[in-house]
Amino acid sequence: MPLSPSLSRRAFLSVTAASIAIPALPVLAAQPVTARVAAGTLRGMRDQGALAFLGVPYAADTAGANRFRAPQPVPAWQGERDATGYGPLAPQVPSTLGKDDPVFEWYYQDQPQGEDCLVLNVFTPDLNPEARRPVMFYIHGGGYINGGGGGEGLNGANLATFGDVVVVTINHRLNAFGFTHLGAHDPDFADAANAGMLDIVAALEWVQGNIAAFGGDPGNVTVLGQSGGGSKIMILLAMPAAQGLFHRAISMSGAAGLAIDPAEDMVPYVDALLAELGVAPDNLAALQDIPHETIIEARGRAVAASFEGARPVIDRRHITTRAMTPEGMAMHASVPLMLGHTETEATLFFRSDMRNFDLTEAQMRARMAQVFGIDDARVDAIMAAYRADAPDMTPSDILIAVASDVQFRLPLTRAAETRSGTAGQAPVWLYDFAWTIPADGGVLGSPHAVDIPFAFGTVDAAGAMVGPGDGPREAALNMMAAFVSFARSGNPNNERMPEWRPFDADSRTTMRIDAQCEPISAFRAAADAEIATLQIDPFNRAALYRYAD
Repeated sequence: MPLSPSLSRRAFLSVTAASIAIPALPVLAAQPVTARVAAGTLRGMRDQGALAFLGVPYAADTAGANRFRAPQPVPAWQGERDATGYGPLAPQVPSTLGKDDPVFEWYYQDQPQGEDCLVLNVFTPDLNPEARRPVMFYIHGGGYINGGGGGEGLNGANLATFGDVVVVTINHRLNAFGFTHLGAHDPDFADAANAGMLDIVAALEWVQGNIAAFGGDPGNVTVLGQSGGGSKIMILLAMPAAQGLFHRAISMSGAAGLAIDPAEDMVPYVDALLAELGVAPDNLAALQDIPHETIIEARGRAVAASFEGARPVIDRRHITTRAMTPEGMAMHASVPLMLGHTETEATLFFRSDMRNFDLTEAQMRARMAQVFGIDDARVDAIMAAYRADAPDMTPSDILIAVASDVQFRLPLTRAAETRSGTAGQAPVWLYDFAWTIPADGGVLGSPHAVDIPFAFGTVDAAGAMVGPGDGPREAALNMMAAFVSFARSGNPNNERMPEWRPFDADSRTTMRIDAQCEPISAFRAAADAEIATLQIDPFNRAALYRYAD
C-alpha cells in the first residue's frame, strides 16, 4: 500500500522497498467524489489511496475562431461534470514509442484527439482545503509535436500518496496548432507562434485559482517535465507571464529548451505550411475552417520542404529571451532549479536498429566524422577522454556517450554553470539517472524517458522495462523522495540519499540516482573538454542513429 500522508517527515524519507511496495497502477473504480472549481462542480473518483479528477478543462475549446489564438476562459457549466476519464489529446501524429512494444508499453497513449484538448488531471490524497500540500505540475514529453498527460506511466496517484502532494498533469496544443508564427503575416494572429506555451501558462493560472479545492498550495508549485516537457520548463523561465505562477522547477532531459530561436527563423516553415494548405498569407482566417487532420498532414510536408518545424520561438511578445541569458535569469532568480538527464539518453534512438550496439571502431569513427565533421585525431582524443574514466567502453559505448552528452548532459551542465556562477540566483542541483534496464540484454543502459515511471512511482506499470526485484522500487523511492523534498522545500536532500550539494564551480556535484545513490564531483569533466564544441548537424542527424556497414 502507498505511504500514509499521516506518516512523519522522517518516516517518509527513510522508507525502504522492504517496508513499502509501490502499488501497481490501480483499476479506476467508479466511486464518485466531487470538487468545486471556478467553472462548476467536478465528479471525480477514488484511485487506490488518492482522489483523481481527469480531463478537467482549464481553457476553452480551441477549434474554430479560437484556433491559433491565445487560450480563452472555460465557460461555466451546470450540474456535475464528469471527470473520471482522460480528455482528448491535442491533434497530432502520435508517437509510436510503446506501440506493440512491451518494453515501452507504459509510455504509449491512444486517447481520442480533438481541439478541446486544454485539459488537466489532478491527483490528491484528499480534498482538505487547509492541507496546503505542495503542487507538482507535470508537462509531458514528445518534443513540441506529440504526447499527452495521461496513460499508465503518468498516473499521479502513487506520487500523490507517497509524498502527500497534489499532482497535476496537462495536455496543451502542439505542432502546427501550438507553434506556428502566423504573426509574420498578420498581427491578428500574433499569439499563434507560442500558443502552446500560453496554454501552459493558462493551466498554471488555473492552478493558482483552483488547486486549494484539491488540498494544494498555490504558493508552492513545482513545475517538472521530461524531454519536450523539460524543454518547455526552460522556456517558462524566460516568459514574463509565468512569473509568480511556479516556485521551483525540475527539467528532466530538457536541454532543447535552452536554445530557442527568433521567430523570424520560422517564416520558411510557415510559408511552406500555407502553400501546402493553399491559404494566402493575407487570408489566415481561412485556416480556422480547415479540418485539423488536414493541417497535421500538411505540417509534415511543410517540415520536409523547409527543413524547419513547429517549436517555441522568441517572439518578443510572450517569450523575450533564452532562459540562461542575464535577462532570462533575472525573471525567475528566486526559483531553485533541478536539472537532470539519464546516463545513456541516446540508446532510445539507437534502438531502432540493434546492430548499433555492436559497432566496430571503424564504423564508430565514420559515424563521428559524418555527423560531427571531425578527423581521426579528434576522435582519438575523445575516445581517450571517455576511457580515462571507463577503460572498457566499446566503440558503441563511446558513440552513445557522445550523442547523449552533446544533446542532453552537456547543455544542462552548461546551464548549471551559468546559473550557479551568477550572483543573486537560487541554487541549482544536477542529477544523472543511472538505473540500467535489463531489457534487450541490458544494452539500452538508461535510455531517454526511462526515468518517467521512477519519478511517478509507476514502475509496476513499466514492469517489462524495469524488470523484477526490489531494485526498481528502490530507485523509484529515491527519485520520488528527492523530487518531493525539492517540491516541499526547494532542496532535494532527503534521508534516503547521501548529501547532495548544489552545483557550483568548486564541487561540480552531480547526484547519480539509482537503487544506491552516489554524489559525483566533476562528472565526465575530461570528456567535456573534448566534446565542448561538437554540434550535431541537423541534416546528418539521421546518420547518427542509422547502422552503417
